[in-house]
Amino acid sequence: MQAERRVLGPAEVRWNDYVGTAAADDADAVLDRPSLYELAGVDRGRYTIVGVDLTIWEDTTTASVYAVDRVTEQVETQGDIDALGREGGEIPVVEFRLPSQAVEDFLDDAFKRISVRLVARGVREHRLVVVPQTS
Repeated sequence: MQAERRVLGPAEVRWNDYVGTAAADDADAVLDRPSLYELAGVDRGRYTIVGVDLTIWEDTTTASVYAVDRVTEQVETQGDIDALGREGGEIPVVEFRLPSQAVEDFLDDAFKRISVRLVARGVREHRLVVVPQTS
């Protein structure tokens, strides 16, 4: 029996009334603070994290990281991973779901800054320009 495969596309919710982009900066490495790999329970010696999902639904926040298994895919560097994607058209990743009790620490410690911008679905193809408010 073949394992389930699914493509990671854009973030989606039920109606997608607002769509957008997100960006984040890694947290600064600080002595005695866990790394992204430690927070997610991922073996840095074997995997390279290449994606993160954060989902807030009602009063529940979940998080997953997606990582390339460098042993299985026979890659070593970020350049090798990029080449794998260019040559094969996809990059296989393994999902690591964080336990619900670890999500808050993950958000507090994994990133220095997170920015999310959502726009109404009907205007997503248009450039929005901020202008001064008129009275």
